[in-house]
Amino acid sequence: MGGFWMLKERKVYTGEFCIIPVRVQIDNRLAFLTRIREIGEHSGVTIVCLNRDMIAGYSHVKTALIHALRSWNEDRRIARSLEVEVLLYAAGTRQTGQIAPFGPDTGENNCYLCIIPPDERAITSLLGWMKEVADEDRDVLSKEKKKRLISFFSITPEELEIVGEDRIVDLVCERCALLTVNR
Repeated sequence: MGGFWMLKERKVYTGEFCIIPVRVQIDNRLAFLTRIREIGEHSGVTIVCLNRDMIAGYSHVKTALIHALRSWNEDRRIARSLEVEVLLYAAGTRQTGQIAPFGPDTGENNCYLCIIPPDERAITSLLGWMKEVADEDRDVLSKEKKKRLISFFSITPEELEIVGEDRIVDLVCERCALLTVNR
């Protein structure tokens, strides 16, 4: 995988994907997903929106993308689509029934917009109706978010005692990576 670099301190690009924090109002989830899919097909890219409330920051998104792409490229995929593969790795599970909280829902959504591979036409089209969010530190975990992540990823008190609560992001990324091993 290529190295990461920040563009204007808010977009993460590699040769294989880009990650852009966005806010979007979704009135109809199916219509939203259809529009995303159409933009992706028109641009020749895969687009995934990850719910910020379930993501432990950029490291978590990058870990999920790297492992999903590796699995996909090595023909060891879990899902029938790359979008679902990314969601499975983000959730650290093989169970599609458990990934819904990681995708967007109706109402206002704070998401990580992932475009695989990066494509300026797709980015321009998407940011025409999504608001890029550059004024928030997406890697800061509130107490509420920490509790949600600890619960969802079954992080034990013993793990937290050993590594410390400041390493929750590392534990979440480890759960994503272990999905490759726990097949």
